[in-house]
Amino acid sequence: MASLTGNKIKDTYTSLLKVGDNGTIDSSAQALTDGAGNNLGLTLTNTGVIVSTAKGTLVGTSSTGEVSSAMIADNAVTATQLNISGNGTAGQLIQSDGDGSFSYTSAAGGGDITSVVAGTGLSGGGTSGDVTVSLASSTSNSFTAGGNGSSGGVTLADGDVQVRTGTGSVAKVKLYCESSNAHFQTIQAAPHSSGSSAVLTLPTATGTIVATGDTGSVASAMIADDAVSYAKLGAEFTTAVALGSGTEVNWASGQVFTKTLGGDTSLTFTGVQTGMQINLVISGNYSLTLPTSVKEITANYVGADGEQLISIVSTNGATEQFATINKVV
Repeated sequence: MASLTGNKIKDTYTSLLKVGDNGTIDSSAQALTDGAGNNLGLTLTNTGVIVSTAKGTLVGTSSTGEVSSAMIADNAVTATQLNISGNGTAGQLIQSDGDGSFSYTSAAGGGDITSVVAGTGLSGGGTSGDVTVSLASSTSNSFTAGGNGSSGGVTLADGDVQVRTGTGSVAKVKLYCESSNAHFQTIQAAPHSSGSSAVLTLPTATGTIVATGDTGSVASAMIADDAVSYAKLGAEFTTAVALGSGTEVNWASGQVFTKTLGGDTSLTFTGVQTGMQINLVISGNYSLTLPTSVKEITANYVGADGEQLISIVSTNGATEQFATINKVV
């Protein structure tokens, strides 16, 4: 570098630097020129800020020797600045080596998802771009889960639920209790052998549906007035029983019992309940003995040709009955 020593000012002033207005440097940016007034493309303030009119503000290190992130241009940090060798391959990540240097590594799991396959009950999927997976539907505005909707599965549609089975057992729905799902009740279809396509319509009023498995009977309060027809009555009210050679009269099996005596006969009673009534139609010219619990209030049976009607009502179960005996004229 040449020295100015011994040189005249008139011969060297052009190589000196000065501010453009030949004044003092202050806080406002002033252009720097050479001694001849040629602009250097730089401005300077008395706070040390130097600006290049072509490149922008010249950055110096701070008191800590660091450059803030705002002073780093976009895309300015390359592998060289990161102390990493090479450029890696597409899809790799940068990781710290723990010693101030970095290296490239492949992402755990093999990188991006390359394919989405729709499983059973789903539709959609794909191998590129945005992928959509939806519940599969065999018909418009419905979807099927747990099967194909033909040989099995549950199909849901507007106002319709269909439960099919491919297990070999009837379709069923289980309803669990509120305490840890400890118990459940099951609603299930009748077997194929029944050939049934029955429709079960729920009651219009709130209440409990009584099944035969509960008590085996329906409470009287659940029977509508005039709902019990002759056809609904039990055998003890509607059946005529021919005793033949037998002597046991089972009150629960019939209302009318017929017998033709072939000799002196004693009858026995079973199934007697208070309030029940039976009618005996007896013929044959032999003696007939009724159980000792029977009190005859008209006359004793007298063997004779023709039929006699004996009406008996129980007033105290098997302990006491009253009989009226009427002979056909």
